[in-house]
Amino acid sequence: MIFDNIELCIPRYYQPRAKLFKNLMGKRIIDALLHMPLYTIEKRRVDQVSQNDIGKIITTKVRVNCIDINLRSSSPSIIYGKNGSEIIEIVLFNYPKKYIKSAYPIGQEIGLSGKLTISPSGSLQFINPEKFAISRINESSGLFNIYPLTNGLTQNAIYSVIKGAIAILEQEPIEEWLPEKWLKKSGFPSFKEALRNIHFPKTIINSLQHNHYLQRLIFDELLAEQVTINFLNQRMRNGYTISNNRTYIEKLLGLLPFSLTNSQNKVISEIFQNLQSGFPMFRLLQGDVGSGKTIVALISALYVIESGFQCALLAPIEILARQHYQKIQKYFTQLGLYVEILTGNEKGKRRAQILDALASGEIDMLIGTHAIITEKVVFRNLGLAIIDEQHRFGVNQRKTFVNKGVTPHVLSMTATPIPRTMVMLLYGSIDVSVITENPANRMTILTRSIPMKRIPEIVERMQNIINSGQKVYWICPLIEDSEKLRYTCVTNRFEFLKKYFADKVAMLHGKMKTSEKETIFENFKNGHCKILVSTTVIEVGIDVPEATVIIIENAEKFGLSQLHQLRGRVGRGNKQSYCLLLFDEFLSNIAKQRLQIICNSSDGFQIAEQDLKLRGEGDISGVRQSGEKLYKTFDINNLELQEILPQFLDQISQISSSYDTNSKLLQVFQKL
Repeated sequence: MIFDNIELCIPRYYQPRAKLFKNLMGKRIIDALLHMPLYTIEKRRVDQVSQNDIGKIITTKVRVNCIDINLRSSSPSIIYGKNGSEIIEIVLFNYPKKYIKSAYPIGQEIGLSGKLTISPSGSLQFINPEKFAISRINESSGLFNIYPLTNGLTQNAIYSVIKGAIAILEQEPIEEWLPEKWLKKSGFPSFKEALRNIHFPKTIINSLQHNHYLQRLIFDELLAEQVTINFLNQRMRNGYTISNNRTYIEKLLGLLPFSLTNSQNKVISEIFQNLQSGFPMFRLLQGDVGSGKTIVALISALYVIESGFQCALLAPIEILARQHYQKIQKYFTQLGLYVEILTGNEKGKRRAQILDALASGEIDMLIGTHAIITEKVVFRNLGLAIIDEQHRFGVNQRKTFVNKGVTPHVLSMTATPIPRTMVMLLYGSIDVSVITENPANRMTILTRSIPMKRIPEIVERMQNIINSGQKVYWICPLIEDSEKLRYTCVTNRFEFLKKYFADKVAMLHGKMKTSEKETIFENFKNGHCKILVSTTVIEVGIDVPEATVIIIENAEKFGLSQLHQLRGRVGRGNKQSYCLLLFDEFLSNIAKQRLQIICNSSDGFQIAEQDLKLRGEGDISGVRQSGEKLYKTFDINNLELQEILPQFLDQISQISSSYDTNSKLLQVFQKL
């Protein structure tokens, strides 16, 4: 299908960077169309500049006459051009000389945007202006979108791809999926019109309340999610009735070195009621970090397995999947049950053996990553599908997973604290269980905010920590150095700590190969290294009881919920644990509030509520390292959206009930 390949809208001269576009936007054209701008800026277009424009930010065209490149790195290069009858000087500081020659070809017209000043010689002047393609200047009314970027791509590059995607959208016939009567009543524009006006704005709309174009896209995305949830629920169809003597569960409880909390027992009772009802369960299990969701999922799986069904657990990353496998295998071996793992690293003969054993029903429980949802994976009788960190999977991924069985029960888990109010709004049509207490032996993690200038003191104390057999996480916000962002990156911090701790320190980040990440993490877990310098790749589910200290550098740049998740990587043993939040001396008021809240509270749900109020997302200036957002347009942290969300969801509930699993809405979204 034409909408399957984003490369169709990438201009020829940007094709070598296709991988960067796919990593940032996605692989499909709809991903490019739904790459939403961060904001829109106005740069007044001026065809003929004059003295009246001095001191103003303008966008105009300049024909290059000559270039004076200064070979001294500390001195600027000057480009001389003309706009009409006016001489224009373009002063460039800190630009590579090769770039200047290729970007400002003599005799050609270029587009510039910036503040117009006057030079000492009296000529009109731009200093380090932003360069635009002439075509974009011609098409623009003076309004420019600023999009999220990644290293290696520019705003012009993003604009070119989105322009190509819009052109394809205009040519392709797309049938409207919202009821015509309701569309007129709501005042929403068509899907095409919404995308066209968001990417090529005619006016700046600062308020979501008045931005019907963005509202339309948010509505569509939430509607698609709700239709999928309705599909997963399948309330109108018969499901498996699970009922047995709970023999496996009683044996497991006898093997556990701890007792379940009252909250865990309550949640298990709610799950059993679903499993016995005769209707497919679709339940969201929400619990703070370290609250014991995994053991609840394991008990649910044993209940289903004893009735003769298979179970599967889908995890977002391989490290987490293998961690689940190692824990569950220990108990399954003693219970005489067969558990297997399937990831991208299971290949050849071993993979074939797993698939055969799964299809024959020999395997009782399969644990794995996205490899589970590939076409060749076939279950004999999948009775329970467990999705760990459900927010890490998209709508179609979850749907494909559940389709591996015939109306299986579904248990989704999340350690990301979703505020109670938002759970009620977003998940009102499904069952929600919340584990509200942590295991009795868990000690409160002591959290302190510390200025960056005290790093030498921290490093000195780390020696005593690792000498006592304990381990340390050191988290940095970036993988590599960035000219735009002045945060310490993982690679630089790793080299710094190696000077003090030699081979006791290791580095982990998302750009590494899976096998390499797994080896590094196992070395850390087994004690071959004591300090793990990492990005937020360790944020989810990683469990190393000997890790008692986590140091989060540039903590002011992370959202509260993400800081709380990272803090949950320690405090998983019986020793006092610590979370040190290193901050830059120049803190905004919001950043100060964030650090104060995280230091004073260990309640993930309370922290999440505060996070919504402060609108802290943990995004670092729009430069995304890795990972994929579940939603393209919907932002749970948008306070304006929270006001209109109840009305949206009421309308969505009415409309979604008229769609079945073969609905026009699902067909269109899957095509796009």
